[in-house]
Amino acid sequence: MPQLSYQEFIFKQDLAPYEADLLRSAVLKLIGPSDVLYHNHLENGFYYNYPHIQYKSILGKAAILYLDKAVNSIGRLSSFFNTNVEINGQNISFEIEKIRAYLFDLKVHPVVSYYDIINWLPLQDDYYRQYQDLQSDKEQITLLQKKMIQNIVTFAKSINWFIEEEIIVTDIKIYKKRWISFKGKKFIGFNLRFATNVFLPSHIGLGKGAAHNYGVIFPVRKNKTG
Repeated sequence: MPQLSYQEFIFKQDLAPYEADLLRSAVLKLIGPSDVLYHNHLENGFYYNYPHIQYKSILGKAAILYLDKAVNSIGRLSSFFNTNVEINGQNISFEIEKIRAYLFDLKVHPVVSYYDIINWLPLQDDYYRQYQDLQSDKEQITLLQKKMIQNIVTFAKSINWFIEEEIIVTDIKIYKKRWISFKGKKFIGFNLRFATNVFLPSHIGLGKGAAHNYGVIFPVRKNKTG
């Protein structure tokens, strides 16, 4: 059974969701460009892979999430502690409030589990036009189901989890839909609830901007037979 190393640092400092990129910039300024997992840039462009280091605002607190091989890069973060960094015009010394460390067994379950996803950006380019052209809510939900499955597969493959079972995504309920700016472009963002038979760790990102606090997953304590 494949496993996933997971460590999450939650800091005492407040951070609004839209400030996650400021946290990322502050970290990169201190540790420099030597570790590509922190910034997903190469000399000749982007490192196109699911991000294994993700910058978050979790319940209003600054947080950094490490997945899989990125756990080996945690030591580089030591220079971030007890050092004044500037975020939004303020000098802040970051202190750890909580560390969550797990070794997860990765499974496809016989029952579905429910998740909320916040500021999910699934529709890029042709997919957005396709979504707008669909004539019914049911057709739009079906497209979102397809995109969610694709996002789950992308996450799984990045940690060498090659899912052979059928992936189920169901019971999508949209709570909020709005335009979101990301890297100078506008995307439709969704807050919604869905169910899947695939285990998803808390606070990982799915879809575009996963490293930047978009598409953040929150498990819902509710199960039903699938």
